[in-house]
Amino acid sequence: MLSVQTGFWRRVPQQCKRRLFARDFTIAIDGPAASGKSSTARAVAQELGFGYIDSGSIYRCATLLALRQGIGAETDEHSQKLVNLISDAAVDIRIKPNTRGSMPGVTGTGRLVVPDVQVLLDGEDVSKEIRTPEVNRLVAKVASDGGIRAAVLGIQRALAAAAETKPASTPGAATDKTAIPGGVVMDGRDIGTTVFPSAELKIYLDASAMARAIRRWDELNSQLKEKEADAAAARRQTASDELAQDSANTATPEPVGYPSVEDIARELEQRDYADINRQHSPLRIAPDAVVIDNTNLTFEQQVFSITDLARERMGLERKYDDI
Repeated sequence: MLSVQTGFWRRVPQQCKRRLFARDFTIAIDGPAASGKSSTARAVAQELGFGYIDSGSIYRCATLLALRQGIGAETDEHSQKLVNLISDAAVDIRIKPNTRGSMPGVTGTGRLVVPDVQVLLDGEDVSKEIRTPEVNRLVAKVASDGGIRAAVLGIQRALAAAAETKPASTPGAATDKTAIPGGVVMDGRDIGTTVFPSAELKIYLDASAMARAIRRWDELNSQLKEKEADAAAARRQTASDELAQDSANTATPEPVGYPSVEDIARELEQRDYADINRQHSPLRIAPDAVVIDNTNLTFEQQVFSITDLARERMGLERKYDDI
């Protein structure tokens, strides 16, 4: 489990601060929205027995706070309010075993089961809420603010310093003699260029806009179906409890609207433009990054490729050449 209170930077133990730039092996995975960074990074961390940091969830928590408080980053005053909110909030990132099988939008043979990530904001599980279309539309604007990025930068580095070496969800980690203690995998948009410019392995994941849109649609579709199933269960319970009451209490609500793949593709292109052209820490390919276009790759292919690249740089034998 990874757990950190985002306002604790000045209280981070000195031994953690000394390790911020001295981890044994750091893998930085960057790329545009919906390129598969998060699921790939989690799977790579699982394969190597490394810790994992979902850096994007911090910005998403900041965005959720902005939505809930009705503030944005349009003015310096609003920006500072949001910086204070995310700095004072308690954000926990927890890795836990996946009990649902393969992930929506992930193409592969099913050999890899990606561990889940639970995100808590002030003790509330917001794992699903930070992935809603409302957050998706606003997060680029929030993440482009220099003050917010500066606040999150320290949080990201502190998280990496405190990351568990071998998460409990890693199968066989305790008996894997080839895993390197102290390793961490972090994904985002500026991990290899700003957060950890000296990372031992930098990966830039990319894919066509349409391929990314289809993946995001699958993800949103799965979330909406879960919401509808929960709402249906609640209606059935209400009908059972209030059978004798007016039938208006059990009226069927309007169906949830599903965004089209084309709409999502346009949103992704707008997000790409915003990320590439923002003033602070724009999305860039690090000069020493390995670029992987996964448009036509299976999930296993990209995960095993990165895993073997890491093993090579750690002086270990490749493991997946025959797969």
